[in-house]
Amino acid sequence: MLGVENRPNRIFGLDLLRVIAIFFVVHGHGAFLLQHSMFAPISHIPFSYEVDIFFILTGYLIGGAFIAQSERNALTLGKSTLQFYAKTALRILPCYYVMLLINYMAVRFHVIPGDTGITPLWRFITMTQNVFTPFYDFFWESWCLPVQWWFYILFPPLLALLTRTLQTRKAVPILSVCFILFALAYRLTVAKYAQNDFWWGVWIRKTVASRCDNIFIGVLAAWVKHYHADKWERHSIACFIIGMVMMVLVCILPRHTGTLYGNVLALTIPPIAIALWMPLFSKIRSCESAFGNIITDVSVLSYSMYLTNLFVCQLIATHFCESFLRMGIGGYLLYWLIVLVGSFLLHVAVEKPFLRIRSNLTRRLAR
Repeated sequence: MLGVENRPNRIFGLDLLRVIAIFFVVHGHGAFLLQHSMFAPISHIPFSYEVDIFFILTGYLIGGAFIAQSERNALTLGKSTLQFYAKTALRILPCYYVMLLINYMAVRFHVIPGDTGITPLWRFITMTQNVFTPFYDFFWESWCLPVQWWFYILFPPLLALLTRTLQTRKAVPILSVCFILFALAYRLTVAKYAQNDFWWGVWIRKTVASRCDNIFIGVLAAWVKHYHADKWERHSIACFIIGMVMMVLVCILPRHTGTLYGNVLALTIPPIAIALWMPLFSKIRSCESAFGNIITDVSVLSYSMYLTNLFVCQLIATHFCESFLRMGIGGYLLYWLIVLVGSFLLHVAVEKPFLRIRSNLTRRLAR
């Protein structure tokens, strides 16, 4: 519809989840533009778990693919795994590096606020800016990408290693529980640094070690679907209702730093709730309508939208804040338009060409 890449095997329900997630990301960053308008109340929507949806989708899709592959034949670090690494790198890194360069130059030339000296640039290049220690004041939006990147790097070899002695059916939950417990233990260890919401955010909410459990909860959802498909189908509505109740409670209950719930459990419960949505959303295979096409196109653009929206917000807040605020809802809608156009340009100029390279590489490696 918009000239973005669509694949015929996409699952509409999962695309819909991505669109919900990216809506809350973009809205959350630009909601301040509504503060002087009649729509000010919706600028305070109490939902901050949009990135958790992306994490669950990553674990569910990648975990499901490797579980199926491991069950078909022994999982090794051979051609198929190398192909996976190549496809992942060509999918994630080009847009990431382009936006890293744009943000770096914008900060250095004082176009947007920030400090490129707190965390060395090489750590952003190697996706190590927040593995065990936090970063801040530059390229804020990059925090979740290392969480996914290191899952992509570590999950295949660790699963291959475990399945040498264990059946895949046992290896996957063992591996997942180990990472979930590791994340909980890490949060307990660094909780002393979370003295206020800012430090809670950078130490507990935005480090790889603290958030790896989210993706492995998605892997466990894929495991349930693969080995208990009948229950997955039969209880999809009940699971969705339970998941929604859990999410509403999490959004309503206050989270206080310094408490066991606030420092340790508050970031594990929402992904469990989202994972409970997956049986229902994964059943929605398609939506043949204009609405369905728009959802699919926005889903395809969601990665580029994630990388561009905060940069647009910083530009507006630094140089055009009063003008946008005076426009009220018009300023907010203009912000959305700029994000959509910017992400479309990033997709067409960077993401799409590398996706073509990835497709050609995949065909060559498959020979």
